[in-house]
Amino acid sequence: LHDALPICSPWGDFWFSSVDRTSSGGIRVSPETSLSVVAVYACVRVLAESFALLPFRLYRPRVGGGRERIVDHWLYRLLAKSPNRFQTPFEWREMMLGHLALRGNAFNEIVEDGVGGIAALLPLHPDRIAIELLGETDYRYRYTRRDGAIVYYTRGQIWHLRGLSGDGYVGYNPIEIEREAIGEAMQYQSYA
Repeated sequence: LHDALPICSPWGDFWFSSVDRTSSGGIRVSPETSLSVVAVYACVRVLAESFALLPFRLYRPRVGGGRERIVDHWLYRLLAKSPNRFQTPFEWREMMLGHLALRGNAFNEIVEDGVGGIAALLPLHPDRIAIELLGETDYRYRYTRRDGAIVYYTRGQIWHLRGLSGDGYVGYNPIEIEREAIGEAMQYQSYA
């Protein structure tokens, strides 16, 4: 398991703090342990796989109206062919939706190609990223790599996908919100 870092909001971090906590029944509930509940796993899997299966289409408007499909653009290559050197588009989209469903946020490091496009989107594990406020209207991302090194990213270096959000900075963590219900389901499953 990853050492979780809080994602902080200007209004507090209750909804964004580490989810690796126990329910009132004493059950340890985290995104990983919650997947042992059949309903949680099934919902996350259906959402992630359904999203990953959707075809990616890129269009350009025509001069006289309408639109034409294009496949010779760096964005098409990135999202439909190769988001990075180690994942297929299906795997990448499935992971992004899994992160959103289990943590409320998904993060990618944007790797530029040097000519105005994006060469790759490298997924960053949401449990190891924190948002640090830099005044009233600006923030940066702090990421802890597996080796313990800390890397700072500007807002322009990260593609942050947010789920339902109360503050616009981070998405609510669905597992934290439903911790008691998931813990209860885990207790019933263990009892059975």
